[in-house]
Parts: sequence; C-alpha cells; structure tokens
Amino acid sequence: MKVLMLSVSAGGGHMNAAKAIKSYILHKNENSEVEIIDTLKYINPILDKLIIGSYLKSLKISPSIFGMIYSHSETDPGIANVSNKINELFSTKIYNLIKDFNPDVLISTHPFSTEILSILKGKDLINQPCITIMTDYTPHSFWIHPNVDAYIVSNDDMIYEMEDRGVLKEKIFPFGIPVSPNFTTPYDSKNTLISLDLDPSKTTLLLMGGSLGMGNIVNVYKELTSIPLDFQIIILAGNNDKLLVSLNSEVEHSLKETRIIGFTKEVNKYMQACDLLLTKPGGLTITEALISELPMALFSPIPGQEEKNAEFLLTHGAAIDLGDGTNCRDKISEVLKNPKVLLNMKEKARTLSKPNSCQDMMNLIEGLIKK
Repeated sequence: MKVLMLSVSAGGGHMNAAKAIKSYILHKNENSEVEIIDTLKYINPILDKLIIGSYLKSLKISPSIFGMIYSHSETDPGIANVSNKINELFSTKIYNLIKDFNPDVLISTHPFSTEILSILKGKDLINQPCITIMTDYTPHSFWIHPNVDAYIVSNDDMIYEMEDRGVLKEKIFPFGIPVSPNFTTPYDSKNTLISLDLDPSKTTLLLMGGSLGMGNIVNVYKELTSIPLDFQIIILAGNNDKLLVSLNSEVEHSLKETRIIGFTKEVNKYMQACDLLLTKPGGLTITEALISELPMALFSPIPGQEEKNAEFLLTHGAAIDLGDGTNCRDKISEVLKNPKVLLNMKEKARTLSKPNSCQDMMNLIEGLIKK
C-alpha cells in the first residue's frame, strides 16, 4: 500500500494526526510505503516560514483577530475565492509530487492541502481516493470541498453538521481523530507518580497548553496554588522555553508539590496518572484526554475552532469552563471537592472517546483502494 499524506505544521495537531496514521499503517503492514509532506513548506519554505510564523504570532499577540477571520470566512465567499485562486497556483507542484510518488490513496489533515487535492481531482489530474481527517470537534467551511471521497470526523454530532453543509452522509465517518498507537499503552499511575517523587495517594492535576505551551498557564497555576485543598500538580510546558523559566520561578515559592516537564512524547503516561486536566482545548489534546478518560477544565481557547471544541465538551459534560483562566480558583475548587462530579466527567469522557480510530481508518483506506 502506498499512501501520501499532506499536512501543514501549524501547531502540532495536524502533523501528529498524520504521524499517528503513518505509524499505524506501518505497524500493521511494514511493506507499506507512507510519506508525510509538510505541504506549505514543500511548495515554498520561505512562504511557509512567513505564513506559519505570522499565524503563530497572531495567536499569541492578538488571538481575537484570528477569531474574527474564522467567523467571517464562514459567511464571506470572498475569502474562500481568494484561497481557491492561491491554492490553484500551488497545486501544480503538488500534482508533480503525486504523479512521481503514484500513491494508492491520498490523505489530508489540513484544510489547505484538502483544497489542493480537491482542485486537482476536479480537473481530473488525479483519480486516487482522497481522504480528509478533520482535527477539530466542529466543521468549518475551509475543510469542505466538492471532490473529497471521505471525511474522518471526531464525533457523531458532526455527521449532522456536515450534512447541513451539503456533504453526503455516506462520505462522513465519525472514527475520531487518530492518535499514535503508543498512546493506548497502559501505564501504572502509581509508578509514574513515584518516579516524579509525588504521592500516589494524593489527587493530581495536570496543567498543559499543547506542544507550544500556549494559554494563560502561569496565571492558572497561581490560581491553583491559592486553593486550600491538598493536591499536587504536574505541568507540561511543551516547547515553550520562556514558559519554562516563568514556571520555575513560580514553583520556587509554591506551597503545592509541583513537577515541571518540558516537551515530552509521554503525554499519555502523565494523563493516565492524573485526576483532572487543565488545558486549552486543542483538537488532539482533547482526543488524547478522552481516550485517557480524563476530566477536563478548559481555559484560553483560540477564538473560533478551539471555542467550538470547548462547546462540544461542555455540552456533553466532559469538561468545565475556566474562561481565560483568570479567577478560576473557585470553579476548580468546587470540582475537586465533589468526587461525584469528577467521576461523572470521567464517564462522559469514556463515552466520547474513539480509541479504535486508526484501525477504522485502515479498514476504510483498504476499502477505498479496492473500489
């Protein structure tokens, strides 16, 4: 089986979803050939640096601007038309890549590469099945294009939302966002906590902001340390060195037993050892938490997509809302005082989880190739 996957390195979720599928395919069939292309970087590395750099900077400095664009693009066809014209220009280089690689199936995990594949298929330049993996918990018009053969979506609610946007039901598969096969490896929570010199009998909170360490993490930590309850904290700082320095300074004077960890590939180990996750609601982080049956307290969502992710979890009772993370002490305290609430959220998370996503996708890929 030859699989070509197209994604974009905007945050960690899109590429990680692609890597998860690649890992699973090669695990099941080592003779398969699977390539992941960072699409924008492949087309033009300088343009990639400019666009992705500007995107990440806008999220940190003025996320409200991104939110406005997200909302406006749902109703303004002008933005979609500009995107289509630009992607039509870019599509030639991707066509040559596809022609040279000659895959059996094409998979996209980002709206940018999905539109390029749709353009090429609409011109009859490619005839391979095109699959899109949507990495959030609600659809957006940027993801939806006429020549996609299958959409992998994160939850059952999205079937109806996608149908409302004109997508045929038989093209929608609520398999969930794929995570690495290693993520479902069970870890003993007691051993994990002992290895960090923490008390296995204590309630343990996990605080994180995705691979980029984004969100109001320092202020949330300050709120946690002011709660007069006995618990301990693990913080995953991701790739954010500045955050790491700030947190180390805070922990020096903290009365709460705290462990800070930088970038790690063992997020599942820490999720399995904790009782509550405090995080911004990125699509992949949410998926990992649901698979770990971990209740969530959500803060600092990126306006637009992550706000919608948060709405999904709040509607289904798997999370509580901390807003931007300021003045969240009382909300967290209330949950920690009520074990029944945490237990109920844990059950909701289990119900929403899709641990078999990769296997379901593999079956779909093989079926589309046979057709």
